[in-house]
Amino acid sequence: MHGTQSAPLVTALRAATVAAVALTAATPSTFAWAQAPAEDHAAHHPPPAGANPDAASGMSGMKAPNPTMGAGPPAAPAAASGMGGMMGDMMAPSGMGGGAGEGAAGCCGPMGPKPFYASMMDFPKLTDEARARIRPEALTRLGSGSQAVTDGQAALHRAQAANDAAAALTALRDVRDGLSLAQSGAGALRALEAGQSPEQTALAWFRHEMTLPPADRSEMAGGFRGLSWLHVLLMILLGAALTGALWLQWIRARRVGALAERLTPGAPAEPSTAEPAASPGSAPAVMSKAAEAGAPARRPWIGVLRIKAIFDETPGVKTFRLMEPNLGPFPFTFLPGQYATVTSEIDGKKVRRSYTISSSPTQRDYIELTVKREQYGLESRHLHDRVDAGDLIEVAAPAGSFFFTGQEAEGIVLIAGGVGITPMMSVLRYLTDRAYPHDIYLLYGVRTPADIIFREELAHLARRHPNVHVTIVVSQPEGTEWAGSVGFMTPEFIIAAVPEIVRRRVHLCGPPAMMEAVKGVLRGMGVPDDQVKTENFAPPKGGPVLETQPPAAEVTAVVDVAVVSPSAPPSAQATVTFSKSNKSGRLAPDQSVLEAAEAIGVAIDYECRVGICGRCKVPLRQGSVSMEVQDSLTEGEKRDGVILACQAKSVGDLVVDA
Repeated sequence: MHGTQSAPLVTALRAATVAAVALTAATPSTFAWAQAPAEDHAAHHPPPAGANPDAASGMSGMKAPNPTMGAGPPAAPAAASGMGGMMGDMMAPSGMGGGAGEGAAGCCGPMGPKPFYASMMDFPKLTDEARARIRPEALTRLGSGSQAVTDGQAALHRAQAANDAAAALTALRDVRDGLSLAQSGAGALRALEAGQSPEQTALAWFRHEMTLPPADRSEMAGGFRGLSWLHVLLMILLGAALTGALWLQWIRARRVGALAERLTPGAPAEPSTAEPAASPGSAPAVMSKAAEAGAPARRPWIGVLRIKAIFDETPGVKTFRLMEPNLGPFPFTFLPGQYATVTSEIDGKKVRRSYTISSSPTQRDYIELTVKREQYGLESRHLHDRVDAGDLIEVAAPAGSFFFTGQEAEGIVLIAGGVGITPMMSVLRYLTDRAYPHDIYLLYGVRTPADIIFREELAHLARRHPNVHVTIVVSQPEGTEWAGSVGFMTPEFIIAAVPEIVRRRVHLCGPPAMMEAVKGVLRGMGVPDDQVKTENFAPPKGGPVLETQPPAAEVTAVVDVAVVSPSAPPSAQATVTFSKSNKSGRLAPDQSVLEAAEAIGVAIDYECRVGICGRCKVPLRQGSVSMEVQDSLTEGEKRDGVILACQAKSVGDLVVDA
């Protein structure tokens, strides 16, 4: 059967191809193909007698599939006319529901239950039965389409001769319909010759009609979850790129955080340091054992700042405003009440002293240090006598735990004496800048009215803020116009100034004698010790003698921390052994353990060298020492034999764990 049908097939295909080329050249691009209405198609193929006149119109508008289906896409005869014509082709009826004889009835075949290509889906494999069903229908379509092309060409010639444009358009539409019908049959025959299964032939036709890519290009076998390996690879690469970007962002965030932490070791909203607070003047401040424990200490910022302005507060007190040398962003933040350590070279030696920051942390461009000139204070005399605006100064800050941010309690009582006003001023400025809503009581004691530091500003803050209550007491008002309280901070004075002080948090800072007296008064009034946070002031000891020796009354009593025997006599040839470093050296009676360590190259961390910062704490394993200042040691540390290397002096041979 194949041999008898091959010659007509080749002839028909050649005729169809010639007609397609002629139509491509002659047909305007605006004409849609495969859109012939049913009545036009029936006009040149009248139904047989007795048949429904509408039956033959079922093939109207049917668009043929690719004649080379299964072997690659064909050249399109014209532009597709849209989904209407395409779906008309898909729904063209098939004669495959009956026998082979039925398939030959009419050019389009009898009305079957399914369209031609849809019915091919019933045959997953190319069996003899499938061939018997499909081949007659395909030949019928090929023959009917060829005849329609021939008739259409003849009609087109007649229309051209008659110069009838409407008839020419109708003839062209008939030719296109015939060509589509012939292509549908030729494509099916081509698939049968190639041995392609009917199901795959139909799927390929549907893909072509829907303008989808062929199956061999749209899918790659073996992909993950039905995806092609190319898609899987692209997703892996994109996921890796995204992961890498997130990782780099995390590394950057860590580096930025570390830099910010190094530049800003403190923040007003997050108390983060736990070192003892410093003195606000040249007299070094010593944290008492009642000082609160803060968070773990951080290494302070160390660098150079420029003195931009110097203000005279009282005859013996000056305020130094420090800014970034190039007027850039200030390099650190601090908490109200913390201190900064200043290092200067005096007479060829490095001298370091700590002073409380009196300005508010809300001032982002500068800090201010308020310093009292002490007769025996090397650094305070240097700042008062030799430093001018514009000079550079080395600073390490911030440090200290004697601070109050307003989060620790609802309300605060600040009690200050003399230059001890400086940490209280930082707290007061900070709280009023942030509109602290609770009561703020400041009790300030001085010797004479001329000694009142920040007098005008205190009066201004009290007038401006109803919750700020400032009470000043002067002990020696003779010869002045002072009209305020006179005397000392007695229970009567405190009760009159602060109602219900028993339930309030108290910060206390001033000279040692004043501190002891006020603590006794508060204890007698029933104020619990844990509500009182204190900071002492100890005038500098051992400074160079200028005109007279310091008065004997100002010398702080020596406190022995005995590990072996507190009564051991001082030795002119004492030896200190540093067990960790495995080094030993001579220790003179007036030489500190820190100085002896530096002489033989043993590293002991330190900052203030006056016993206030607590950085030079080391365990004493053997021997006994005396220390002039030891308030930065807790009672437990004293019992365990911890000493301050900058204060400890030998009363015999020592073994230090350093």
